[in-house]
Amino acid sequence: MNKLIIEKDKLIQNIEIIKGLSRSKIIAILKANGYGLGLLEFAGILQENGIDFFGVSNIQDAVRLAKNGFKRVLLLTPTNQEDKALLIVKNKVTATVGSLTSAIILNDAALKLNTTADFHLKIDTGFGRFGFLPSEIPQACTLLKGLENIRITGTYSHFSFAFSKKTKAVYSQYNAFIDAVNLMRQSGLQPGMLHICNSSAFLMYPQMHLDASRIGSAFLGRTIVKNTCGLQKIGYLKSTIIECKEIPKNHNIGYANTYKTRRNTKIGIVPVGYLDGFGLEKARDAFRIRDISSYIYRDIMMLNKKMYVTISGKQVRILGKINTHNIIVDITDIDAKVGDEVLLNINPMLVGPHIEREYV
Repeated sequence: MNKLIIEKDKLIQNIEIIKGLSRSKIIAILKANGYGLGLLEFAGILQENGIDFFGVSNIQDAVRLAKNGFKRVLLLTPTNQEDKALLIVKNKVTATVGSLTSAIILNDAALKLNTTADFHLKIDTGFGRFGFLPSEIPQACTLLKGLENIRITGTYSHFSFAFSKKTKAVYSQYNAFIDAVNLMRQSGLQPGMLHICNSSAFLMYPQMHLDASRIGSAFLGRTIVKNTCGLQKIGYLKSTIIECKEIPKNHNIGYANTYKTRRNTKIGIVPVGYLDGFGLEKARDAFRIRDISSYIYRDIMMLNKKMYVTISGKQVRILGKINTHNIIVDITDIDAKVGDEVLLNINPMLVGPHIEREYV
């Protein structure tokens, strides 16, 4: 059985490093099943180590956290649907308001439930997704001051390019955010807790930490920007050899005949593949312009790239292409057999929920 192994001591050390880098409140982002670590398990470890504010992208995760006793949960996705707004309010989740419609619907839901709902205001400073444009802030403030069943407790924005070495775009967004917040105050609406930094901005721009910072991938030690503070990568996949076989010289291995044996070869088959997240890349949803050609080049070169797993403490090469469910490894020079343990480096966020998580 395949397992994602999560080294708890390294995770706790990463948490302590992150806490020591700022005086701002840390909002732990738990998207994608807690970055692959398991939503409730990861949240529990964070809370045990002094982080009690959580941010999630979908309402199911928000409700799940709330129903399991986590008190401070921010839903980062605004809703324009009445049934979801009622669910948010009923479970005392802090909503995000990013439009006039989402504000009205949230207020109506709170009125219907005879309560007051907390929310954070989202400002779109250049990401082009959720949030009020800075030019819409005066109109938003006028509306929000007239809605009696919702209460603003925070205001935030999101960087689109915090991992760039070119700082102009980052400062442009930051300054737009601060200007919008000042406009809110001038309009008579106090913004509450201010936050704009994600993991990359948190590490690169400490002057922008404000009241809180949203941290996700940095907890795993997997950052797009250079890691200079000692964060350790956590998480590896554990599998086993399920088949051993002798292959003659000049025999093809795997799809597309991309590898041919150069000698008589003993192979081991390991039940891990793309379906389990092995061989995939997380960074492609946040690439830089110059990376496009690099990715194309790397995809071509992957045909010749040597990739390894660990068996009995030794590095063993993967032969041929990674399959959906399997990889084939060269065990000619080691004493390996069916049932032997195989360790694979992997980004936990890419590991599907069908794989069991084990904290050690």
